[in-house]
Amino acid sequence: MNETEALLVVERGPVSSLRFALQQDQVTIGRSAGNELVLADAEVSRRHARVLRRADGYAVEDIGSTNGTFVNGQRISHLTLLQDGDTIDLGDTVRLRFVSSPVAPLAPPEPPIAISERPTEMLAPPPGYDAQPRPAAPPRPAAAPAPVMAAPPPVAAPPYSPPPAAPATYPPPLYNEPPRRGRALLIGCGLLVALLLVCAGTFLILDAYDQGRLLYCGPAQSLFETILGSLGLASPCP
Repeated sequence: MNETEALLVVERGPVSSLRFALQQDQVTIGRSAGNELVLADAEVSRRHARVLRRADGYAVEDIGSTNGTFVNGQRISHLTLLQDGDTIDLGDTVRLRFVSSPVAPLAPPEPPIAISERPTEMLAPPPGYDAQPRPAAPPRPAAAPAPVMAAPPPVAAPPYSPPPAAPATYPPPLYNEPPRRGRALLIGCGLLVALLLVCAGTFLILDAYDQGRLLYCGPAQSLFETILGSLGLASPCP
């Protein structure tokens, strides 16, 4: 993997701690096998979102998902530029983190120094140079040997312990995640109320039609006679 490539790190989801390198200009994310990054989760649509590489960096956009795409807790509806450390939420259960670590290119190596293969040319002696050998200098007296000092005992160096690595910190999300789990409860309550209203309306219509004979004198006649008798009312059935 090239060190200049950005990463998508799966912090929460079906493949937690996965590091996906953004090697292509366009990477689609979804539940189906046709995406570059496949996340088999019920909150993720078949084709949920995609990440694009542009001249000014990387950007993400939602491609018609059901549960939405969120950058730093805010739902997006258009192409959004990503910064290092941004979080990308797919629905309620999957979270990705965008990490970019550009490295400066290395300087090209210096060309080797060319060495001439020609033999070294002998320079001509200057005019007046005496080519006769000079008399040898008298030998110097031998210096007295220096006293031998005993070497100090070696000192053991303390064991090396590397400094603790500083934990990686990311900027906090700009917005709090909006609560989205109450939608199913509200929808269920609304359907239940609608069903009760339909049942009540049907009962009132049958009670008013033909003095209630269609309702009270049918298959449930014995049940209605018991209920009406307990309330002190007479059954309309002959």
